[in-house]
Amino acid sequence: WSRASRTTGCAPMPPADAAHERRSLWTSVAATAGLGGLGVVWGVASGSQMILLDGAYGLIGVLVSVLLIRASTVSSAPPTARYPYGREAATPLAIGVQGFVLLGTLVYAALEAVWVLRAGGSDVTAGSAVIYGIVATVGAVVCWRWLAARSAGSDLLVAESLAWRVAALRGVGMVVGFTVLGFLERSDRWADAAPYVDPVMVLVTCLAFLPDPIGMVRRTVVELLEGAPDGDVQQAVQDAVDQVQRQFDLATPVVRSTKVGPKLYVEVEGVVEPTVTVTQEHEVRVALEAGLVHLPFDVWLNLELLPREATPPG
Repeated sequence: WSRASRTTGCAPMPPADAAHERRSLWTSVAATAGLGGLGVVWGVASGSQMILLDGAYGLIGVLVSVLLIRASTVSSAPPTARYPYGREAATPLAIGVQGFVLLGTLVYAALEAVWVLRAGGSDVTAGSAVIYGIVATVGAVVCWRWLAARSAGSDLLVAESLAWRVAALRGVGMVVGFTVLGFLERSDRWADAAPYVDPVMVLVTCLAFLPDPIGMVRRTVVELLEGAPDGDVQQAVQDAVDQVQRQFDLATPVVRSTKVGPKLYVEVEGVVEPTVTVTQEHEVRVALEAGLVHLPFDVWLNLELLPREATPPG
């Protein structure tokens, strides 16, 4: 016997609906554009490659955030004849594009920093650079914490808050680095090292933040190839199945699961006695749905109970 059903999970906090998600993303876009433009202007005026990277990173983030908003619109649309299961895959696809763009930006900045180092470094004044680092850090922390508080149930807002967290850490690194630059500029012994601080900061930043975009790309590939979800999700599904197995004294079933955006597919295949009725099979499904309803996903459950082959007499 086989039958599929769908149950909408409940997150610890109410899931962000599409309108809430898009409003939050547009607010993030506005903040990103403001800080990014400030960084580009400040970087050109001060001659700092690090500040210019920070501003360019932000402006590129504006384009990526617009893509995330579009993905939010597409993934929240109802199923159609062309897309009978919806288009939730737009969410991991957009996050993957964001990861590729951020990864490309870091690689380009690292190569540019190497060129500057080979050319003898850059001339940057520490005072104004430290001020920019403080402004950028405060702005990023505010946006990061604000988005994190609103991201429950939304992979897109989680990705966007992650980008702001990276920006905040980048800002802290700039404050520390430019403060060191200020001390070097005033040192008779280490003054010759000052021109190398800015490009070295760029290289350190690029290496430190490579894992985030790489992780975003990796998760996208896993989801689009219908790979298994994260370990905590798999464990939650297995716990629900184990509970039902004990409750109904079932043989050990085969459990498969995969996650695509906010949608979680769960397939359970078990063997039962041929005398099991449709009503009993329905009771198993209802119990399993109850065990999965707490997950913060749109759960699509497929339960298949196969009759055990009768043992021939003799």
